[in-house]
Amino acid sequence: MMPMNTSKLNAAGLTPDHSLVLPERETNVDEVAILEALTELYCGKIQSNTLSVFSPHVVFTMPNGDVVVGPNAIEKKFNSNNNQIKVQQRLLRTPESLPARTMCIDQLINVTEQEGNPANSIRNLIVIKRRATDGLITSITEEEGHRRATAPLAARAASGNNFYSPTDNMLSPCTSKLNLAKKKHHFKGKPTTLFASTLANSSPKVSSKENQALADSSF
Repeated sequence: MMPMNTSKLNAAGLTPDHSLVLPERETNVDEVAILEALTELYCGKIQSNTLSVFSPHVVFTMPNGDVVVGPNAIEKKFNSNNNQIKVQQRLLRTPESLPARTMCIDQLINVTEQEGNPANSIRNLIVIKRRATDGLITSITEEEGHRRATAPLAARAASGNNFYSPTDNMLSPCTSKLNLAKKKHHFKGKPTTLFASTLANSSPKVSSKENQALADSSF
């Protein structure tokens, strides 16, 4: 049996074909407020208590790979959308591989632009992870068509010339050999005969008296 390619798995740990057919389940009492908050966010009808379901450092990963951190940043992101949106939600049975209190939602979004253009329907998977202590949301991952983000963070950073690879400073084999040859040539011993005149000029000069003294001492 061939191993499963994990790069094709979505936030629910399943392939899109599998998560799309997950059975629907009943909503728990503590999940009602979360579903209502999501509806208010997407429809642009944020209330005073909408953000109360989020933890202070909640991480929201958008379908395009954008990441928003914190309740206020999430609110700002949704308020920037001026289209009319209607949502339909199905709470799916949570796969056993996911942590307890995780919510998997199949959400159908109908978008009508301000110009009155016909509505576009988008079917997304929303996976919500919550704190075990108080149930507040710690992360939300939204994936269009139940598929992983088509523009991961690394790819978008590379397109903006902000991505650094450890191989950027590596030299090609040809360049490395050339540099090595230069170093060997630099440290190679030089023939002294080529610099005889230089050595002669640089040798200390002896006076005539010193020459006479040297001659007398030799006898």
